[in-house]
Amino acid sequence: MRKPILATAVLVSIFPAAGGASAKSPTVPLRDVFEAMGAKVTWTAASGRIEIQRDEVTLRFQTGSGTAYKNGTAVVMDTPVTISASGKAMISAYAVYPLAKNYKKERHYLVQKGDSLWSVALKYGVTVAQLKSWNGLKSDVIQAGQHLTTVSPWYIVQKGDTLYSISGKTETTISALKKANGLTSDRLSEGQKLTIPAAPSVSAPGMLVEGTFPLMGRTYLPFGDTYGDARMFSLGQTARVHEGNDMEANTGVPVFAAWDGKVIRIGWNTYGGWRLTIEADNGIAMYYAHLSGYADGIALGSKVKREQLIGYVGSTGYGPEGTSGKFISHLHFGMYDTNSSWKPLNPHPYLKWWETR
Repeated sequence: MRKPILATAVLVSIFPAAGGASAKSPTVPLRDVFEAMGAKVTWTAASGRIEIQRDEVTLRFQTGSGTAYKNGTAVVMDTPVTISASGKAMISAYAVYPLAKNYKKERHYLVQKGDSLWSVALKYGVTVAQLKSWNGLKSDVIQAGQHLTTVSPWYIVQKGDTLYSISGKTETTISALKKANGLTSDRLSEGQKLTIPAAPSVSAPGMLVEGTFPLMGRTYLPFGDTYGDARMFSLGQTARVHEGNDMEANTGVPVFAAWDGKVIRIGWNTYGGWRLTIEADNGIAMYYAHLSGYADGIALGSKVKREQLIGYVGSTGYGPEGTSGKFISHLHFGMYDTNSSWKPLNPHPYLKWWETR
């Protein structure tokens, strides 16, 4: 079986997994991975210094060093940045998510037990008055599980903007934008002021509440619940339904493990293309499909840690091995209960909860 690889990787190591770092931790190409997430990467080969800018996150690395700097704060990695035989700077698959994640500047915040408007305002560098205005709050009382918009919910239409492009920039949907602004058509005017609707409150799922959303913020478009939808492509023309949720993203965008587990299935599947199934200790299997390739360190039987980079978004599947481009590039994410004969579960409530963390 051929294993597709986005880029050749070598073995080294980063943020320690449970029980300590492996002597041969998986690594991935630093530039390729961060540029796929929309970051600007500058590498000065003479000095070995690498700088990355993505949104409000600035990262600095030194080849050969195991310390990174995130917005000026030193972060100790479990392995230094190394150079592969092909001349690529390599970083541990465990390091990408915690370094790239913009924890303090996310558009939404999910209220935790013990939070107050004052504590949330302090965390995000805004005022209580702004939080109340942006979220339409009439009092200072907030509750665990409530969503708060942490940036201005207004958007000024720029030349070339469409409802589709604005929905992607602001993490909402076209229908929600039209409803919030009383729009009866898709037509926009330059300079028009739009209200960006706040995310609805989401209830915690009954398990896996500490899971990680499998894509980094602002690398994918807003998504809905497509679980149970009919699917046209089928072997033998047998009717089938969609057993997961789809998140549209560009080919090559990094995919991260939602939970710790063990790789129990990997390789080509006619429907899922290059797919990966990781089973958690509680018997819930998580299915990542249509990948363009796997990250280094991913193989049948390998142990995977939550937040580990495991693969890359693609459009593979719906045909013999190697078929791609039959549909828009996206990640299909499914969940199955192996304790109940692989009963499919709707992953949408889990994904929407993880998305806010």
